[in-house]
Amino acid sequence: MIEIKEVNDKDSLKAFVMFPFELYKGSRYWVPPLIAGEMKTFDPAHNPTLEFCQVQLILAYKQGRIVGRLALIVNRRENELLGQRKLRFGWLDFEDDPEITRALFDYATRWGREHGMEYMEGPVGFCNLDKAALLTEGFEELSNTTALYNYPYYERHLLACGLEHCTKWVEKEMIVPEQVPEKIRRFSTIIKERNELSVPDLRSKRAIRRYIPQVFDILNQTYCTLENFVPLTPGQQEFYAAKFMDVIHPDYVSCVEDKEGHMIAFGVAIPYMGTALQKAGGHLLPFGWYHILKALRSNDRVELLLIGVLPKWQRKGVTALIFDEIMQKFIDNHVVYVETNPEQEQNASVQAFWKEYKNRLHKVRWTFHKRIE
Repeated sequence: MIEIKEVNDKDSLKAFVMFPFELYKGSRYWVPPLIAGEMKTFDPAHNPTLEFCQVQLILAYKQGRIVGRLALIVNRRENELLGQRKLRFGWLDFEDDPEITRALFDYATRWGREHGMEYMEGPVGFCNLDKAALLTEGFEELSNTTALYNYPYYERHLLACGLEHCTKWVEKEMIVPEQVPEKIRRFSTIIKERNELSVPDLRSKRAIRRYIPQVFDILNQTYCTLENFVPLTPGQQEFYAAKFMDVIHPDYVSCVEDKEGHMIAFGVAIPYMGTALQKAGGHLLPFGWYHILKALRSNDRVELLLIGVLPKWQRKGVTALIFDEIMQKFIDNHVVYVETNPEQEQNASVQAFWKEYKNRLHKVRWTFHKRIE
């Protein structure tokens, strides 16, 4: 018999956050989050997205022991702007027992119906910058810092609960070449000279911070045509900027300016933090900070975080400038491996770019959906 309980106080929230630490104990591939950061994610005083999100966290119990968890989210702003009635679900974890999964999604269906939702989709977060998509291939690969990890049985359980595949995402691992391909270098020089573009030298986080408003403006314009994209509010921009600035390495940020000095494109990568976070075990103290600081300063692996190009500059070769610059910095910093963030499989322009580098497809993800009846 599975009992579902709502998270309604700090103690049950802590239990919700800590459950994966027990579930994935001993896993070589799961990367734990920082516990304090997870707690703040669900705190309206810290996360401005909660101003327009209705959230219900639930825990599944069997014989008095926590065996599963799930977050149910109604993003009112998203639903109003897109004219939809979608129930987001995320923070999905459970033991390999179909009874647990059924209980979680039976509750999700009832809750979604009570709140007037027509369908559910996930796993996703509060918005498009949160971790999303269930891992379906690549279980014996270290998880990205900014991506989800789950056991292989998750997909089977979701399908058994009547959910269907929705959107496919892929991740690739690239080998950094000894030098930037001449084809890329020559092409980027032509684009730069033809359009009177420049690539500013960013040597510090202080220099990067002054570009943050332009980064989010480009981000909103770049992805506004994608299905389900909703521009970030100023509060969200501040929240995610602060979140990512902690792990930004100035060498791995590249931007392109037009002849008037306005940013038209950017690319951001971060040092791979997975191994450091595993050693930290969810805590900065007493020694977690040391492992994280070490990974920031010296690392042979990076993750590509974000790339954005203003619509009027897309398909004009501007991305070549970004990666000409940033790839050279990888080489200078002795980076060997580059991992892409999850990318929609149908994003042909991005997929075509990686053909210039030695790469392998090493992870596949899916989001799932189901009508609420």
